[in-house]
Amino acid sequence: MKKEKSISKNAGFTLVELIIVIAIMAVLAGTVGLMVIRYIRKARASNAMEELRTIVSAVETGLISSYAEEHEMKLNKRYTDSDGNTLPCGMLTNYMISRAQNNSISGVNEDNALDYYFAQKVLEELNAENGSDYHFLNFTGDEDEPLGMNCNSFYNQFGCPGVIVVYGGEGKVLFAQYYNSGCLIQYEAGDGYTYLDDTTEFVGSTTIH
Repeated sequence: MKKEKSISKNAGFTLVELIIVIAIMAVLAGTVGLMVIRYIRKARASNAMEELRTIVSAVETGLISSYAEEHEMKLNKRYTDSDGNTLPCGMLTNYMISRAQNNSISGVNEDNALDYYFAQKVLEELNAENGSDYHFLNFTGDEDEPLGMNCNSFYNQFGCPGVIVVYGGEGKVLFAQYYNSGCLIQYEAGDGYTYLDDTTEFVGSTTIH
């Protein structure tokens, strides 16, 4: 008599089954990867937003301090808000923050001495006075940068976060932008803080001039 062939319970996957399993794994890996990327981006944006809150708070603290009260404010620029209103303003950028972090008074004069004080307050609140964090000391540009610059280009060139803080004569910050870890955060008085995920450039001369 002919013996019947037994079918092994441990038979392997067919080629079609393997392809299906691999395809499912690829889809799952892609989904998880996107979730991780979104989480990392959200965490970075949240961190950058907190840093800008700290910067704005530091400048406003400086504005209402006895130093600000005893010295005439040099509002030698103009800020045009989103409603088209133009106001006299002062501006703090990487230029003065880098000098404060380097403990250098180079470029500091009667017109911008208050900005140097604001920069010291910012570094103090960020715990970056000694230059070990944020590396503002790498900045070698002028006082109008990073106005109008591409955010990534700025970071690649100087290796430090980009800062623009516009303040008025009533002890308030009117406008600010901060770029760090691939995230551009904006503050506007009345509108609060916003993550500009679709913007790649700092505000330009049409807003601050």
